[in-house]
Amino acid sequence: MRLIGTVRSEPEAEPTRIEVEAATYSAALEQLEQRVPAGHQLIAIRVDRDDDPRAS
Repeated sequence: MRLIGTVRSEPEAEPTRIEVEAATYSAALEQLEQRVPAGHQLIAIRVDRDDDPRAS
């Protein structure tokens, strides 16, 4: 499972993306939260699942 997080450092700042992959949602979320830089805020999380039939 892949999670894509959108982060920004302040309301006017341009958002950036962080991508992580793990076997479970909770493991991916933990990795994502650890990769958010100090002073940045996680503003959105998108889930990509390889087994999702809507992805094809």
